[in-house]
Amino acid sequence: MTDIESSSIVSILRSDHRSIANALDDDRLPTPSEDGRALREELVAELVRHFVAEEQYLLPAVRDHVPDGDAIADRHFDRDRKIEGRLRQLEEDLDADQLVSLTRQLAASFAAHVSEQEALFADLERSCPATTLAELGDGVLGAEQLAPTRPRYVAPENPAVNKVTSLVEGFIDQVRDHYSGRGT
Repeated sequence: MTDIESSSIVSILRSDHRSIANALDDDRLPTPSEDGRALREELVAELVRHFVAEEQYLLPAVRDHVPDGDAIADRHFDRDRKIEGRLRQLEEDLDADQLVSLTRQLAASFAAHVSEQEALFADLERSCPATTLAELGDGVLGAEQLAPTRPRYVAPENPAVNKVTSLVEGFIDQVRDHYSGRGT
């Protein structure tokens, strides 16, 4: 794999998908223990960062380069917002049965997310030069570093507005995480 291929938006998002799927498969995730809580916090942060990066880079590329891209991007945006909304429930005080049920729902929803995106990735790889895919990959990496770590209440569909709101929310979340010890 060349440097351009390894930094491609497709390879980065596929790597995210594997990491998140592995986290969702962890048997400790739905336990009401302190360890389970810490794993859920990590999962929430990773998923929110992933969705932010997709909203800012993947979905605009789909709109620009994939036939019927606007409708596809709208559908993906709406589905991912629903998943992110469910993530808020992981922050509530849930018993073991509720945690098991919720993590199963999240795992199923995320599996559908991954499955649907594989077709998008193939379309993008056919329609975009490798250098464009690498530039988008660089954008994804930057977006994930600055993204919020908690589910967002507002996620504008406009990528430029999304970048600004996510940057502000990300900064606030990182400060909150630092002082609360979340994610450490």
